[in-house]
Amino acid sequence: MARKRGNNEGTIYKRNDGRWCAQVSLSGRRVTKYAKTQKECRDWVKDTLNKIEHGLTFDGTQIPLERYMESWLSGKELSRRPSTVENYRSYCSQYIFPVLGKMRLQAILPAHIRQLYLRMQLDGKGARTIQLVHVTLHCALKQAVKEGLIGHNPMEAVERPKVETQQFQIFTEDQVRTFLVAARGHRFETLFYLALTTSLRKGELLGLMWSDVDWQKGALKIERQLQNVTGRGHVLSPTKTKSGRRQIKVGKGALAMLESQRQRQETLKAAAGERWVETGMIFTTIIGTSLDQTQVSREFKQILRDNGLPNLRFHDLRHTSISLLLDMGTPVNTVQRRAGHSKASVTTDIYGHVMAHSQDEAAENIEEIVKPLTNDLQ
Repeated sequence: MARKRGNNEGTIYKRNDGRWCAQVSLSGRRVTKYAKTQKECRDWVKDTLNKIEHGLTFDGTQIPLERYMESWLSGKELSRRPSTVENYRSYCSQYIFPVLGKMRLQAILPAHIRQLYLRMQLDGKGARTIQLVHVTLHCALKQAVKEGLIGHNPMEAVERPKVETQQFQIFTEDQVRTFLVAARGHRFETLFYLALTTSLRKGELLGLMWSDVDWQKGALKIERQLQNVTGRGHVLSPTKTKSGRRQIKVGKGALAMLESQRQRQETLKAAAGERWVETGMIFTTIIGTSLDQTQVSREFKQILRDNGLPNLRFHDLRHTSISLLLDMGTPVNTVQRRAGHSKASVTTDIYGHVMAHSQDEAAENIEEIVKPLTNDLQ
């Protein structure tokens, strides 16, 4: 007969049916494991006792991953942007829960995570999607460790999937001019112009308010972005990072465009009368409400088609703007702050291929500087 053990001790014995049974006492309750061999039971007891030593609770041995992560997601709604939580929920429902959702928290091993990634890869999911699933799981299980539900985070032993920097398509200088000429008189003309001259993201542009414009200094303050959240419609949220909250200088052309937009909006306001909804936003519908991002992209694409321009995304206007700044020799640190990147290395990682020509120039220039003078006396 197996000896009765105290709290945090393990018992192993062979059952009449030939299977081995291991039990560990935790908080006055027994946690049981059945296995084919005695070694499996010994390894399980050792691992479980180690987890208990690092904070494992009885609840952590019983709660399924899906139930825990639903609770975790609810908590994230208080500290994360709505779109971020919506993305977390999407990764859970599409990829994590169907494979790991029914497993108990403490039973999840690094091997299970790797199998999930392999399954996603075989299903044709890209490295970026797998990386986002990795981030979601890592955050959730890190919190589970803090709450004492598991002894350690199995994600620590799983390598983060690598994502290659994607090449993107941008306008040439001539195409930029062709596009801006084609956009003259369009209701989004100012929006397009600012996208190319400020390097702002679409959500940041659509989240701009008149109070963000410093007419005297010629500057724009970026503090928020417009997002479309399922079930909630258009939502104004703070920029994602501290570096995203910034002030950037704009030229006289941009200020003139903004003044034209202000006059256009006054005309719309007069036409709308009592239907006008005052939001203080720069870019609005004909009654003052938030613009739909999909509609903006749709009209942008139509201009491209009508004028034989490359099939770019609206976001590629930002890429074009940043690439042109780097192309003209603007210091990387200046571009980084203007783009709202956290570090200059982020800018160079994304736009390094655009800067390749600068390396050629640098090679020629340095040779010109160090070229020895001809000795005319010889």
